[in-house]
Amino acid sequence: MALGACSDQIHLGSDPNYYWFADHEAGNLSQWDEGGTNAGGRILSSDGAQLTLVNSPTHSGRFAVSSAIYAATRTSYARLYRSGVLPNDAYFRVWMYIRQRYTIGLYWNVFEFQGRTDPADPMTYRYLWSLDLEQASNGEMSWYVFDDQRQYKYLPSVTTVAPIGRWFLVEAFMHQAMDNSGQVTFWIDGALLVDVTGVPTVLSTWLSWNVGGSASNITEPLAEVFLDDAAITRTGPE
Repeated sequence: MALGACSDQIHLGSDPNYYWFADHEAGNLSQWDEGGTNAGGRILSSDGAQLTLVNSPTHSGRFAVSSAIYAATRTSYARLYRSGVLPNDAYFRVWMYIRQRYTIGLYWNVFEFQGRTDPADPMTYRYLWSLDLEQASNGEMSWYVFDDQRQYKYLPSVTTVAPIGRWFLVEAFMHQAMDNSGQVTFWIDGALLVDVTGVPTVLSTWLSWNVGGSASNITEPLAEVFLDDAAITRTGPE
């Protein structure tokens, strides 16, 4: 079954294409917390990890966010969330910047959807879909999409590596459905990465989207991804 769309309570600004956005120009992370009980957000990091505002690099304006994790010896995460009754059909986008290549032992998750079997019970959360990086055979960091519910790894038809030293756009489309009418699609800089159709994409009416790093084994003690100009929109890549 497909799920009903949310109300416009998370729609910010005058552009009707946007349900929500965060450009961080208030000089804090308050935009991630905006919204009512059905569509709010949170900021979450493990011990030693950091979510901080920075003046450089930025995609636009004066501020961006650094998500820095320390995963050399333990699982580490630093993430920004939008959660609740999110739009049934929407595009989720964020600009990212990675300064250097890292040595990834297992995965580096930078963009993820989570769900709940019971919308009212936080203890029933489950991982759904994640956009991850792994070490390619040539040492580059390459993309894949992981379906956690079915424990299936989707690889793009052509190996796609993460850009280093420049801003790039990550986008995902989600059609929420608990039956086989669901769809999830990912793009990097407007180029199709993975398109999955004909599967359940959510577990209930509750959905969470988060961006920022999470990993359990990266050799370098600091793995940093910068984030800016995040949005949930009605339209995406053409």
